[in-house]
Amino acid sequence: MTIRETLLSIEQLEISYYENRKQVPVIHNVSLQLYRGETVALVGPSGCGKSVTAQAIVGLLETGFKVTNGAIIFKNENISNYTNRHWEKLRRDEIALLIQHSLNGLNPIRTVKKQMIETLKYQKKWKKKEMEPYLHTLLQQVGFTDPDYILSSYPFELSGGMRQRVLLAMMVSLRPKLLIADEPTTALDVINRDKVLVLLKKLQQDYDLTVLLISHDKQSVNKIADRVVQMSVGGIVSESTSTL
Repeated sequence: MTIRETLLSIEQLEISYYENRKQVPVIHNVSLQLYRGETVALVGPSGCGKSVTAQAIVGLLETGFKVTNGAIIFKNENISNYTNRHWEKLRRDEIALLIQHSLNGLNPIRTVKKQMIETLKYQKKWKKKEMEPYLHTLLQQVGFTDPDYILSSYPFELSGGMRQRVLLAMMVSLRPKLLIADEPTTALDVINRDKVLVLLKKLQQDYDLTVLLISHDKQSVNKIADRVVQMSVGGIVSESTSTL
């Protein structure tokens, strides 16, 4: 019997919103595990707390929100009470978050090349002459046949599906252990939606990623997920998770 290594464990997580000094739980009693090298889909209706859970994992909760109970264990360490400096290091070295709306994840007045190079500089190990060939390779891996055109483009010149693939390339360039994709296909048509999901699965295999895929579209994610975890309004995770 193969023993699977737990990469992320969320244990009875509660996230609350503070308003007029009053604490209001937004989600509560959320528990789930991610094993190294798998793709897990977290599904449920809009507003049930999927994105808030993702934000908590990477320390990007919006103002007024706070983890008020439970634990987030990453690589056997409770990261729930990390300082901002520790969160920044975690996002740079270990966990990447692909946000829900791709255009919002890219600066509209800077070229793709400048933004991708800026992402690489987070790692502080690249020589300038090595960067551009690596960017070409990354863009080809996410399906672009003309990397030079993409690198010279501004985000508003690209379609939604193209922007999403650029963001995937940027996330992968950081070589994260865990990639969280929050509704990566929401703004895409059916053809591009399937392309992005298939690409996500390919990148997961090529780079030995662990992927947490957040979606309200259970039917689509069923095609690539190893397991599907159901959330309901308030954030309770269903016990009837199934291995696909």
